[in-house]
Amino acid sequence: MSCVGIIAEFNPLHTGHKRIIDYAHTLGDTVVCVISGNFVQRGDVAVISKQQRAKFALLCGADIVAEMPVLWSMSTAQNFALCGVWQLYNLGCDKIIFGSECGDIDTLSRVADVLNSDSFFEKVAEKAKSGVTFAVAREQAASELGIDFTLLRNPNDNLGIEYILAAKKLNLPIEFHCIKRIGTHDSDEITEGYVSASFIRQELQKGNIGYTERFMPREIRGIIQSEHIADIKRLENAILYALRTKTIDELKNLPDISEGFHNKIYFSARVATSLDELYNMIKTKRYTLARIRRLVLSAFLEFDNQFFMTTPPYVRVLGFSEQGLNHLKKPQGIIPVVTRAAQIKELDSDAQKIFDIECRATDIYSLSLCKPLECGSEQRAKLLKTEEIL
Repeated sequence: MSCVGIIAEFNPLHTGHKRIIDYAHTLGDTVVCVISGNFVQRGDVAVISKQQRAKFALLCGADIVAEMPVLWSMSTAQNFALCGVWQLYNLGCDKIIFGSECGDIDTLSRVADVLNSDSFFEKVAEKAKSGVTFAVAREQAASELGIDFTLLRNPNDNLGIEYILAAKKLNLPIEFHCIKRIGTHDSDEITEGYVSASFIRQELQKGNIGYTERFMPREIRGIIQSEHIADIKRLENAILYALRTKTIDELKNLPDISEGFHNKIYFSARVATSLDELYNMIKTKRYTLARIRRLVLSAFLEFDNQFFMTTPPYVRVLGFSEQGLNHLKKPQGIIPVVTRAAQIKELDSDAQKIFDIECRATDIYSLSLCKPLECGSEQRAKLLKTEEIL
């Protein structure tokens, strides 16, 4: 009995995502999705909460939906991939499928082999000394080793390669598959009925729910309400306030920070009067905008580097179908799989600390919604069951 995994933000879930879920069902008996928490990799709030996105995934055919803790979902591609692959393995997945611009898993696997070689690491270190970003150093090193570096510029290809590398690092026996992506990123262009998730997010935040639903699976049309939609702008002053109260020493311990960059954040926060101004003041050639946004939100949410580039000590399931429940009853991986918040209290101190951070992040995220919620929704969240939400 094969189990197929998908790592995704579903931010929000659209017809392209449904296409991947449908294809996953042709590869195995059970489809498992690990989805991002309420703050996402681009350094932003998820436009719709993880609970709602989990519900959408179940309605669109997922058998099990688990959450990626916020410490990993709002992180680098490497950390994001490490967590997602580890969680899927511990949920019994022997295959992982992802969207890809090139659509050729053999090519992506060959690239991963090169990126995992000693010669590649040596070349990256050499290139980095010239002051270029890690991304540029990686491209230059890959090119010199005969790899088409343009693949590393494709968001889905790049992330897929990171999934393969994560499995290698963790020594996990996982078979990878990809499906060719239709459409372009960060564009309002409609290609064969598909649009980018960024375009849908923008339209949702403008209140154009009915219009965006034409690009979503029919199974979830009519469900999204205005109170479900989050916008980081509602947290803007709170974020600026938090950054202004941070000391230089506190900023030193942010995840994925280096080279004294905490000083630039510290002094910029004392001048900027909007988030966009803050990002622009901090931005340099070596730090991408997404990385800067993550650093700002990490400071705001009081994240440090304790768990950076580690694997989470548990998997929390948000919901399942009858098929998913039957799968969960079988022995799974190495770490505990929990379905209730109360179960985490029985785990070790690291697990409890990670969950405490998750609860605090959700309480803050709730203030970004059109209709803010009171604290405690993380602890009160009900396990979703497909037969109860249909």
